[in-house]
Amino acid sequence: MLPENIDTSISLLESDNTQLNLVRWMHQCELMKRYYEADVVFVIQETGGGFEVIVSSICQNRQLTTGTLFEPDEQIFQRLVHSLPEGINIDLSNQRNLVLPDVFAGASNMLTRPILWPDGTHFGCICVLNARVTSNETNAFMLEPFQILLQQELTLYCQTQRIESLSMRDRETGMLNRYGFIMMAPRQLSLGRRFGASAGIIFFELYSASPHQQVEDKHNRLLGSIIQDTIRTADIAAHYSETQFVVLVFVDSERDLIHIGKRVEKLLYQQNDKLQVDSSCNYFTPDSSVKLAPMLEESKQGLKSERARLEQEQAEANIPPETSTDSSEVGKQVTH
Repeated sequence: MLPENIDTSISLLESDNTQLNLVRWMHQCELMKRYYEADVVFVIQETGGGFEVIVSSICQNRQLTTGTLFEPDEQIFQRLVHSLPEGINIDLSNQRNLVLPDVFAGASNMLTRPILWPDGTHFGCICVLNARVTSNETNAFMLEPFQILLQQELTLYCQTQRIESLSMRDRETGMLNRYGFIMMAPRQLSLGRRFGASAGIIFFELYSASPHQQVEDKHNRLLGSIIQDTIRTADIAAHYSETQFVVLVFVDSERDLIHIGKRVEKLLYQQNDKLQVDSSCNYFTPDSSVKLAPMLEESKQGLKSERARLEQEQAEANIPPETSTDSSEVGKQVTH
């Protein structure tokens, strides 16, 4: 299986990855182009939007450069991507029953080999357009190292993503942990603001209604499950600390934040009336420039336990709690 944080329908050009050296892929395309004396060599990925050119050798045809996207129903690419591991050599001048894209007009042949993800699903293919080498055996032999190189890099990429996923996940609940939330939430928040979405931070804290009962792992798993079932796909939730959970949600109004908190509280009570949850939220408009860290801190301080902790720290430091005072009282505090 592929790691959960890898979506094969998303183009590698859109993913934030540092493990894949696409420049090296491009150099390999140039090497294959020189060997085959071809017009162009390119790598195609099958994505949710169609067949996209990930890298290509230098070519005059701008329709085969990086980022070029072909429709999902293009028969020629469906055939190439889903071919046998040894690939195929197609005589394009004799394909009367196959509708070819305009970009292949005048092309005589295409040599290709498929590329697979580590779990065996189809990633895409390598394509050599108008190869001058005529020996099929030579063609297959020389493309195989490039095919193996790309598949090995995809394997390394998946392994790195799996390790990163594990380090960002909480074993107890399967949710993001504090580190994972801090890594993922800023990107999601920035994306939401770009599309004009209002956001909110909600902190939840789980505690037992009975002083004789402790919060157990199963209780955290229960609340974590309820939170994940309540929020939408675009939202991000994490098991922030031992009994605290945090959610970044995209909403239409501040009222929606309160509604989410009440819903989680109601569902928890229905499934275990011995547990209670405290919540604190803050609402931010898309034009707000506030960063994630102060958003988190402000929301967290709204929890009962955090307010109690701050009051205790103030008492220990002999600092009176903040109260409304007139100017004379303020003057006295300053002089004192």
